[in-house]
Amino acid sequence: MKTLLVVDDDESIRLLLRDEFCDNGYNVVTAIDGEEGLVAFSEQNIDVVVLDLNMPKLTGEQVATRLKDKAPNVPIVIYTANPERLEEKNEVNYDSLVYKSSDLEELVNKVTQLANA
Repeated sequence: MKTLLVVDDDESIRLLLRDEFCDNGYNVVTAIDGEEGLVAFSEQNIDVVVLDLNMPKLTGEQVATRLKDKAPNVPIVIYTANPERLEEKNEVNYDSLVYKSSDLEELVNKVTQLANA
């Protein structure tokens, strides 16, 4: 079973993604912010990370950079409602970008593709 780390400060998003990915056969670890996400990543064997950009303490960009420094082969999916922030800073190291919406099919498909690559 693949393990997914979801890092998002919005509890409703974390719960929605946890339920969706558990239903799709994933073990899901959640974190409320970037600092908690880094701790969870270091304590678990994570296969894919789903990461919000706008979070307290550490931004998604900062978390992505630190994760890629530690484990460059672990895929990171940026899941955001504000993709224009990435357009301003295209040096962010991530593997895929998915826009937040009510339809989770694109996110599930992308995570599955990366987890099985």
